[in-house]
Amino acid sequence: MKKLFSYSLILIFILTTKLSAQNNSIGSLFNQSWSKITYMVDKQPMFDVSKTKNVIISEIVNNVKREDSHTADIYDEFVTQVTQIDGLSLIDRDKTRSLLKELNFQRSDYVDENQIRKLGKFYGSGLLIFGRIQTDDFTQSIKKDKTLIGGNGCPTQRRTGVYRLDVNLKIIDLQTAKVLFSKTIKSMIRKKGPKYNCEYPPSLNPVEFYQSAKEDIGKQFRELFTVHQREYEIEFQTHRKFNSDLKSAINLLEIDDFDGGYAMIKQITQTTRDKKAQSFALYNLAKMQLFNGEYEDSLKNAKEAYLLNPKNDACLEIINELK
Repeated sequence: MKKLFSYSLILIFILTTKLSAQNNSIGSLFNQSWSKITYMVDKQPMFDVSKTKNVIISEIVNNVKREDSHTADIYDEFVTQVTQIDGLSLIDRDKTRSLLKELNFQRSDYVDENQIRKLGKFYGSGLLIFGRIQTDDFTQSIKKDKTLIGGNGCPTQRRTGVYRLDVNLKIIDLQTAKVLFSKTIKSMIRKKGPKYNCEYPPSLNPVEFYQSAKEDIGKQFRELFTVHQREYEIEFQTHRKFNSDLKSAINLLEIDDFDGGYAMIKQITQTTRDKKAQSFALYNLAKMQLFNGEYEDSLKNAKEAYLLNPKNDACLEIINELK
């Protein structure tokens, strides 16, 4: 009888241990994702063209102030996007070529306001858009995976390619010759090539990467002026000093109580004193402000978060996006 009782205790202990391990595993999987939420939102345009009729796109130049095949591609991409925006009339560059040549803005970094006003006299109110490609770069690297088990020791290798395309825009009022808007649109396309066992992987074709980057730049250009839907993922940074409050805030966001969740995330930054925790809390607030279109406040808080904790590299993503 004693033996049977002992066996029962052992069996209960084993089952309890297994269930506990399973529960811990499930809990750990849940904890990896609780701090991430995804929204589909209507983003408002950064630049209002609702009262604009005429648009002139000047020449696009590269980083050495010359035209090439890529500057021509970007120009064509911008033209395509502008013609799809209701209410805007794109003035053919051939009609303005001589006046634009006199401006010589892109090549000299100086613009004669009187020359711009000449365009305004011809076409009335409107916008003049200048573009300069600042970064046009393709790199690729090879990564070796673990040695093949049971094989001849050959590594598995694959290439990763990265194309960076940045275009700086300036939008000028034709009547006042004032710069109304300036922003650098950035695209980074990263793709992996196929795996090769015991073979050196061939080079990736940069043209495919460039085409994707060019289309992305065109899409971002159009979205500057139009309401557009965007999937927005916020992955909040967690810290034991405020996780309980952060979970409550996320619960509110998940039931579409945006104001309530946003207010709690603001409150966390005011009650946290630990420098690392405060850096994480300010980053979370900066992400919410970026999502909400509060770009100046988002940039300010991302910078403050980074100064508090220079290892918090995620802050740099916000800073680079908004600077």
